[in-house]
Amino acid sequence: MVKVLAVDDRPENLLALEGVLASSSYEVVSLRSGEDALRYLLREDIGDLAVILMDVQMPGLNGFQTVELIKQRERCQDIPVIFVTAISTSSEHVRQGYDAGSIDYLFKPIDPDLLRMKVGAFVKLHRYYRKTIEQGEMLRKRTSELEDSNRRFAETDALLKDQNEKLESIVEERTKELLVSNIRLLRSQERFKKMFMSSPCLISIRRLSDLAYIDVNESWNNFTGYGEDSIGDCSNLLQMSLESEGGTEFFRDRPMRNVKVNYRTKTEEWRDGLLSTEIIDIEGEKCLLEVIVDVTEKVRYEKEMTRLSELNLVGEMAAGIAHEIRNPMTTIRGFLQLSQNAGGRMDKEHVDMMLEELDRANSIITEYLSLAKNKQSDRRPTSLNRLLDSLYPLIQAEAMMSGKRVQMEFGDCGDIAIDEKEIRQFILNMSLNGLEAMSPGGVLTIRTESVDKFVILRIIDQGSGISKENLEKLGRPFFTTKEQGTGLGLAVCYSIAARHRAAIEVDSGPGGTAFAIHFNASDEH
Repeated sequence: MVKVLAVDDRPENLLALEGVLASSSYEVVSLRSGEDALRYLLREDIGDLAVILMDVQMPGLNGFQTVELIKQRERCQDIPVIFVTAISTSSEHVRQGYDAGSIDYLFKPIDPDLLRMKVGAFVKLHRYYRKTIEQGEMLRKRTSELEDSNRRFAETDALLKDQNEKLESIVEERTKELLVSNIRLLRSQERFKKMFMSSPCLISIRRLSDLAYIDVNESWNNFTGYGEDSIGDCSNLLQMSLESEGGTEFFRDRPMRNVKVNYRTKTEEWRDGLLSTEIIDIEGEKCLLEVIVDVTEKVRYEKEMTRLSELNLVGEMAAGIAHEIRNPMTTIRGFLQLSQNAGGRMDKEHVDMMLEELDRANSIITEYLSLAKNKQSDRRPTSLNRLLDSLYPLIQAEAMMSGKRVQMEFGDCGDIAIDEKEIRQFILNMSLNGLEAMSPGGVLTIRTESVDKFVILRIIDQGSGISKENLEKLGRPFFTTKEQGTGLGLAVCYSIAARHRAAIEVDSGPGGTAFAIHFNASDEH
């Protein structure tokens, strides 16, 4: 049984290698140190050992030292070694690995398919090597037989005839196998050609050296307008989108999958597509197989749906603001009619009430404009904890008036790029909403923390929670569950968060609602 030796001091890495390399055609032997590997090579028969996978960083003897000791033994010099590491990735370490006697140097995380193919190749080479040795032994044996047969001339003729018959049988068998292989190859080429030409996707083959087009399919001709006689005129057909930096050099190095591109037709029209590539070998020359899925109509459809959605939102907002402003206008008109019937006299109480209604209408319009305008935020590095600390007295006073409490919990957070005025408005709106959602005795918790590259602001109330149906409508203009609410406050908050590229997560249940606002700490103004 052919064996593959895996040496790594971490059991989880050995377990992963055993899982990736599990095969019925060879056995994986796992060892925990360089010393164990040396002892194994001294005790065991290494004739069936095809390859050694050696970790670099290990306690005691490291991978480089272990391989150098292995290569000093004559019986182990021809065993191929592959270094596997997640730490020693510098060119100096790679050079040291090759100097030590390895034939390859892989970095973790390793592509499982690539590792299986490499190990499988060495297993095949080992078997071929063993077979060659066996054949050599057989050849020496037959030579001895021939020398013996020369001494016995009478048996030589019969032996040669027998060997000739066997040779003819082998040649005939090999010829049949070659014929079958050629037939299979021709069928495979025919299938590829049919798929290539009949595919609805745009498919082309280009030389990897200069990216010149070699062949294109019918869909490519139909979409681009370039026929086989003019494909040399479209060297700048593709334009990589901003999401795939690197241009043409990007897909020379390795295959790509579903990368957004724009491609130019012969009529100078730019269309949208998803590009996938694969590096193939054609008659010994490296070529690039390109497959483009045309998504122009899908992109147009999505843009049209977005436009219609925006128009629908504008309609909803217009209806909402008309409804909200009509109420105070109706009240004012009623008092003016009452004053007209009373000969122009008006009580101070009625004047105050009309002024309140006018202020209410003005507040609605102000919030609407704050939501609608696409202004640029003046974002500067600011401490979120310091901002919350300055707002605490104001929020605490509002809470005490309704018999509630505010609890601040500051985490270790660095400065983030924010517009201080907008975030003050954001925090006040969210905090007041939380206080209004709670009954007397409730506690509003405002907490900050730093997780990975994000600074998170959490505002947690102890209210009755938000229903699943209403959760889906949060942030929609003019949606409110309050009797006197306009439905613009939370919409303004979502607008401010969008301008700061901050994500809002909501978790609500019978015990209360928690808003988590994620600010990107690495985001620069």
